[in-house]
Amino acid sequence: MIRELFSARMFQGYLHLGDVQRDQMIEVAMGFHERLNRDGQPWARKSRESLIGNTTWPDALDPLMVQVHAAIQQTYSCVPVWQTAREVITQPGQFIPLHAEDTDLSAIYWVDGDAKPDPARQDYSGAFVLTNPSGAYGSRRLPWEGWRSEIIHPQPGMLLVFPSYLAHHSYPYNGTRASVEIHFEFRVEAIPGEHHAHS
Repeated sequence: MIRELFSARMFQGYLHLGDVQRDQMIEVAMGFHERLNRDGQPWARKSRESLIGNTTWPDALDPLMVQVHAAIQQTYSCVPVWQTAREVITQPGQFIPLHAEDTDLSAIYWVDGDAKPDPARQDYSGAFVLTNPSGAYGSRRLPWEGWRSEIIHPQPGMLLVFPSYLAHHSYPYNGTRASVEIHFEFRVEAIPGEHHAHS
């Protein structure tokens, strides 16, 4: 019997949100960043204060949460039982170092940004990378195995959902304006009676 072990499922797609909602998200995210991130680095926010439930989080942004929850239910047959969100603002030249989260699922929604990668020249500026858990023990792979890293080139409106145990990082950002992202963390429970595939 052939079995595939250690596969990780992710969701990648685009959400349909209007310009007004996008502008509100940028305003709220930049406001939190200026208030809570004194060092200015995308990874340096000291406070764990969540955007969700905050008085500055406008009701107009609730459709974002509805669509993120729908992606989780569709992809993992789970529902969130706890959630938090924070802004991540990446200025030109900055990046997010390799790390993993201590939750069940992570999600990133890219609100704005204009990175200019050139993969043909091995230039991955602004790319987001998910790393195979075995990657920590070396980059060697067997002939039938795929790459140990998934390189994603974000665009405004893109949503990515992935298991939080996957280590992830970003390449230095080279856009002309800040990359504005909303990062979510979820704890989830299985939906009773739904099938949960292993691959």
